[in-house]
Amino acid sequence: MNTAYRLLLVAFSLSPLALRAQTSSVEPRKEEAVLLPAFTIQSESESGYAATNSISATKVATELKKMPVSIDIITEQLFKDYGLTEVYDIVGLSSGVQSTQRAATGNLESYTIRGFTTFFSARNGNTNLRSYDSANVSRVEVVNGPASVLYGQLDPGGVANTVTKQPSAKPSSNLRLELGSWSYYRAELGTTGPLNKSGTLTYRVDGSWTDREGYRDFDQMQKTFIAPVVRWAPRKGTALTLDLESADMDLIGVANWPRYNNRVVTPFVVKFADMIPRTWNGQGPGLGTHTGNRIYSATLDHAFTDRIILRNVAGVTNYRRNAYEAAATSIAITATTPAGQLPYSRSLSGSYSNGQTFANTLNLAGRFEFTKRHYTRLVAGWDYVAARSYSESRASGVVGGLGVATPANWDLANPATWDRNVPALSALRVTGVSGARFWEDKFYLVDALALFDERLMFLGGLNYSKIQSLTLNYAANTRLRIERDRTTPQAGAVFRVTKALGFYANYSESFRQITSLRTNADRSQTPFDPLIAEGLDYGLKFDFGDGRYSGQATVFDTKNMNGRQSFSATDAIGAYTYETQVGENRAKGFELRLSANITKNFQLVGGYTQTHSYISKNPANPAIVGRAQIRSPTHAGTITTSYRFSQGWLKGFSTGANISYRGEAKAFETNDAYPYLLDPRVVVNARAGYSAKSFGKPVTYNLTLSNFFNEKYYPSSISMGDPLSYRLSAEYRF
Repeated sequence: MNTAYRLLLVAFSLSPLALRAQTSSVEPRKEEAVLLPAFTIQSESESGYAATNSISATKVATELKKMPVSIDIITEQLFKDYGLTEVYDIVGLSSGVQSTQRAATGNLESYTIRGFTTFFSARNGNTNLRSYDSANVSRVEVVNGPASVLYGQLDPGGVANTVTKQPSAKPSSNLRLELGSWSYYRAELGTTGPLNKSGTLTYRVDGSWTDREGYRDFDQMQKTFIAPVVRWAPRKGTALTLDLESADMDLIGVANWPRYNNRVVTPFVVKFADMIPRTWNGQGPGLGTHTGNRIYSATLDHAFTDRIILRNVAGVTNYRRNAYEAAATSIAITATTPAGQLPYSRSLSGSYSNGQTFANTLNLAGRFEFTKRHYTRLVAGWDYVAARSYSESRASGVVGGLGVATPANWDLANPATWDRNVPALSALRVTGVSGARFWEDKFYLVDALALFDERLMFLGGLNYSKIQSLTLNYAANTRLRIERDRTTPQAGAVFRVTKALGFYANYSESFRQITSLRTNADRSQTPFDPLIAEGLDYGLKFDFGDGRYSGQATVFDTKNMNGRQSFSATDAIGAYTYETQVGENRAKGFELRLSANITKNFQLVGGYTQTHSYISKNPANPAIVGRAQIRSPTHAGTITTSYRFSQGWLKGFSTGANISYRGEAKAFETNDAYPYLLDPRVVVNARAGYSAKSFGKPVTYNLTLSNFFNEKYYPSSISMGDPLSYRLSAEYRF
């Protein structure tokens, strides 16, 4: 089907909802707020790139300047202006996020915060759910530092929490069409409004369709996404919200980081661009991933009084994934390798997997005043999670007469050897069949205490989590059950010297359970203890010029303890390996964030992060103590500007740029002192827009030029960064 017809089909298939919102004659119901901030933030009240409130510190809407927590917020306007639709790309706009990476199969998305890499993300405060497209995302809140008090199991760097859009009683719709380099096409529609005359029943539907290729060979993705929401509010302070997310994606991933390592004479690294074309891709026809994700949730909000609010969120998420990729990307040069050849070893691997997670979150929030100058705000919560998963892994290679042969090596110097014919995934031999069960009970209490007309703000919290996991190996017929619990504290304070300037300090912890058994020195096996992280932040928060200049400066120090270590030993039975938990990593650094409305039409947001992240203890290999952690540059920063012309013949035009810097970082650990490096780079993204009216409704055109100066660099250990590209969009609001 012709691409233009596809775009029209998406637009018209969703248009009845849009027309319903446009032609409705219902008077919008006035929003009624209680004194206690709500559990959600209405994004309609925000404009531009700056945000003042967050829900990620206490689970209720809270002003950033009043909380002793480092949070970076990426607004919808910001990620839309630069054409970002995938959450892992949006997270990269934060200066505190030093690296983002997506595996060729598309299911392992990770990012590095404050020197620590994490695979965790959250959706509306729940780490068991995640967002699959930006169409229904109103903002992304990046919490920096250990944050297990609210989020439970977590890595020490922090977590990115997406906040989804909510229904409104005010009718509105938007249709956005995009096209770009390498056959990029996307249609996005959102609509919201009342469904009855009284306005007690409201809806929202956000949907998108994406079809793109990439500049690399065999780089393709097709995705369909829809997220309907219905809210019933029969009385003031009471609402029931039902929502669904459905995302289906077909992806041929990217593998173009051949690791070329000549150990014959002198260790050295030859970069990708010196060997093969920049468009080369280790994946190809017959490989790829199909993923289907569904989220169903029901949210009940009830205000007992104007100061006590209850919220319960129950959700189920399902996924099915068929993943198939060329797994190995290595080049091995030996003394017998013919001159001029680059033998590239290949293997094929894949899996069929599915899973389901049930998550329930119950929160009770209350505000209590001692006097007119002092009050406290409490949030008590209980989270329950039950999850199960099944995976059947397959790989090339013949064992016992079963399977298919591993593909022959390629000579990257000779394209004639690049045989991309692969067997069907079902033909590969089964290498493992496994399943898992997971249960978690989490109880937490967070208290925000305000004294002396909010001159002194305390934030304290306590979390108790009990985790149970059951791992099933169907091939070996083994079962592994682990039970652990952990109490995690947090405490901090903000003292506002003046209305515009405050000093703050915060101590927090995080934990994460390792789901495997440890072999002890006496050969017995026991579960690992959780990885424990401790973090200390201190600095200042400022808000000058009636909010025109705001931000924070933070010094941080985080330790991640109980790292697993392997040791070799010999006894009467023979040689063996045992493990202990004596490893430790540490990250120290400084963060600066600024949001400035320099003039009425000129806005700037940005930040700088300096991180010294290193291995602080490693008894198993003392030689590597002091080495930098992977994917953690020492220096990272970003600045985004926006200027809007309001007079003269340029009225309606806007322009801006996003400039990001990431210093040199280690891609992954090696056994010697010659690591593979991620390049230092400065990447500039430029944009120009024009706003006008069509049929009395606003329409906005936007042109984004990404990697404006065509910088060549490695942002991750998966692939090179994209070259210069463009995105052109038109958005109509009605």
